[in-house]
Amino acid sequence: MQIQPVLPIYILIPAAVLIPALTILFILLRREPFGVLPLIRIVKSVLIAGLCVLIGIRIMKEVPDTDVEMKNLDVLFVIDDTISMWAQDYDGNKPRMNGVFSDCKYIMQELDGANFALIRFDNKAQILAPFTQDKDNVSDALFMIQMPDRYYARGSSLNTPYEEMEKLLVSSAGKKDRQTIVYFISDGEITDESELVSYAPLAKYVDSGAVLGYGTEEGGRMVDNYGSTVFDFQQSQEAVSRLDEKNLRQIADDLKIEYVHMDRQSNLTANLAAVRAGSRNVRGKGNTVIYDDLYYWFVIPLLALLAWDLYLLLRKRRL
Repeated sequence: MQIQPVLPIYILIPAAVLIPALTILFILLRREPFGVLPLIRIVKSVLIAGLCVLIGIRIMKEVPDTDVEMKNLDVLFVIDDTISMWAQDYDGNKPRMNGVFSDCKYIMQELDGANFALIRFDNKAQILAPFTQDKDNVSDALFMIQMPDRYYARGSSLNTPYEEMEKLLVSSAGKKDRQTIVYFISDGEITDESELVSYAPLAKYVDSGAVLGYGTEEGGRMVDNYGSTVFDFQQSQEAVSRLDEKNLRQIADDLKIEYVHMDRQSNLTANLAAVRAGSRNVRGKGNTVIYDDLYYWFVIPLLALLAWDLYLLLRKRRL
């Protein structure tokens, strides 16, 4: 059970108390002798006030295992959150991750009804959210991503998320009549001297999506989580992170999806239109929380009490 008040509680309660209070005041002003009829009027006003409160606070109950309308899409975000992804060359001098957060939210809005999952990776990969229809859960996980500590960072490798990706892609492929969409998000930098592995074995699990590249060829200055400029001691200058499209295009070719350079959100328009066009709506069990309103159970007795009042007024009788 939960409540979602249509008006603030601090307004509903005083308004409800006012109804029986005015009824009692009216009885006192008329100097009616206390008896059964005034008592019935007071009880009736309390019931009306109570029912109004119950309707106003909007009591809802959880409905498990509900069939919902959804898209037949499993959308997987794979997000590079190494320290270079916080370099300041997105939309001027903003951190690249600002664009990542905004663009992921945009994708979820445009593909509303799909299942979403999220993997982040720096030194290691982590599944922050398995496939779920609960967009709020994925959004919360997305915005919990923080810049890694500069002393924790040990260089960038694009091989890190491979195994976690494989787990979720195999899981999606095992579902009947689902399309698997992958958005691999990175600046393409490899700074740990590793050699990029082939993602081609995963292509058989992927129906569509894109590799999204963030950053510029000129590069962006890097600031650590302490607010200090990152310094490249080998070059004796401020560290600069540059977009490496060669690596990103290789991953896109391996997965048989397109590469999109993300310097503006509109670059995703055509890709998302194609994904939507290839999807369809299906009925299924949503693993999101669904609530059913119960207010109508209180509307029926409230209408009965009001109808009783109206009947008495028409007959010019008052209780």
